[in-house]
Amino acid sequence: MNDDDEDGGRRLIKRHDQFAKYLLDQPGIADAFLRERLPAAVSANLSDAVAVDRSESFVDAALRERRGDRVYSLGTRAGDPLLAWAVVEHKSQPDGNALPQLLTHVSGAAVKGAVRRVLPDGGVWMVPIPVFAIILYHGTRKWSLPTRLLDAYGVPEGMTEAGLLDFRYVLIDLETIADDDLSRHPDLQAGLLVLKYAGHDADPRETLERLLTIGAGAGLMVVMALVRYLFLAADSLDRAHLKMVLGRIVPEESEMIMSNALREYMAEARAEGVLVGEAKGKAEGKAEMLLRLLGRRFGPLPPETANRIRAASIEELDRWAETIFDARTLDAVFAEVRQPNH
Repeated sequence: MNDDDEDGGRRLIKRHDQFAKYLLDQPGIADAFLRERLPAAVSANLSDAVAVDRSESFVDAALRERRGDRVYSLGTRAGDPLLAWAVVEHKSQPDGNALPQLLTHVSGAAVKGAVRRVLPDGGVWMVPIPVFAIILYHGTRKWSLPTRLLDAYGVPEGMTEAGLLDFRYVLIDLETIADDDLSRHPDLQAGLLVLKYAGHDADPRETLERLLTIGAGAGLMVVMALVRYLFLAADSLDRAHLKMVLGRIVPEESEMIMSNALREYMAEARAEGVLVGEAKGKAEGKAEMLLRLLGRRFGPLPPETANRIRAASIEELDRWAETIFDARTLDAVFAEVRQPNH
């Protein structure tokens, strides 16, 4: 349900599903998102326990790879468990299959997470776990689908009251939310700004200027988060232009923001390398780290490229890793090392 925009033009970020998953996986982001966007009656009854990602248990493995679906477990103040199924909708217009797909996923999760209840007479019954569905939509066209199944049946009003299966979901259409109201959490607001605007402009430089200008209006913390996300997720990030724009909108902090973003990017890369390297040989660990970083930056790699990386020496892997920051295409990563040295 969250394929990239069909036009596939030059975008600052084309693989929105990867970015959405990265955003929601950041510490505290999913919890803030759910508490702000679930219905007020639900949020008011939530316990203080942080939302826990349960996607491994409830989302099909194929969907975890292709889509931005996430499932989180939460608890009420009374101690009752519930789930929130978050779907990130990436198409430029609403997916006509949204209702049956959501119903399938949510009903499956409700049954799979069923809990035991003890009746007054000592009997036991199984009750499906409550599941709230959320669609985070950032397409350029207005969401036109009903948010309630009863409104979609198209049957006479009297029939809808006779026990038909009903279902509704929470729609978060970023186009309809003012930039300042996207979130009270700076990192979440920055991430939602990226999702809201990164698919609008065919020129990545125009998108970059728009995002940073909006971010500057929201505050320095949002600008810092925007730059950090762009370092990790942008398909075509002109760092010189980024520095120039930052110098214009936040002149006193531009160097600090660039430096911090680069430091965090390198720290994450090293952390991934250490974790992988601990489980595998040094060269193999570096190869797997590079594959992950390239996959995050450029999407699924061709088999021949993956084979080349796995067969490379440590020196080659180190040189290729250094080019990730400036290379605009996958080919450029490897072209850099073939340039003669002067």
